[in-house]
Amino acid sequence: MSYYYPSNCDLLPDHALSLCDEVEYGRIRSAGFILLDHTFDATRTDEWQHGIIYKKIIVIPETNGDSPKATPVMAPAYGLRPESVIGYEFTAHYTDPAFLTNCDFYNAAVGNMNYRFFYRTSSHVFITDVPCSITPNRDIKNDLTSEIVWEVDVKWLSKSFACATPIPPYVFDTNTIIHLPQPTTGTTGGGGGTLPGGTGTGGGTG
Repeated sequence: MSYYYPSNCDLLPDHALSLCDEVEYGRIRSAGFILLDHTFDATRTDEWQHGIIYKKIIVIPETNGDSPKATPVMAPAYGLRPESVIGYEFTAHYTDPAFLTNCDFYNAAVGNMNYRFFYRTSSHVFITDVPCSITPNRDIKNDLTSEIVWEVDVKWLSKSFACATPIPPYVFDTNTIIHLPQPTTGTTGGGGGTLPGGTGTGGGTG
């Protein structure tokens, strides 16, 4: 039998109790990437939009996908502890239906480690705290009616789970994103190897 021990000795915070706790539902309904040096208040629509305008945040407004259970990263322990959890390996998979317009975007994403990943579920967004690796692919079937989409795998290593942040209005609305103004003083890329802006489709709402 394997026992998992935390690698810190901090006291746990209170466990929240609620008689009317909101239920969150699955599917990665939107996804995207945030430059590592960009900090902002994820509860504010205007700060999301500012990041989008100045190419700090890339929103892919309509996707589907999942993020399965994380895999614990174990390290040797000593004394009576058989092993210790030092972090988790996280993965996510999403499909992007905007296939024809985003070849340059996904080619540039291969090997790019300048971004954190985020995704939204039914009413909350989850933002990772570390760089991610992005592996796009595509599957062209021998089928006259099959849709070609980008199939994207994202991986990251972290000591903690991304916590849920309520989605502010209009952040993932395609029509709103398309009609955002252009930057007034040019783009402000952070670091090298920034991704070109992705192109979304559809009319999903936040």
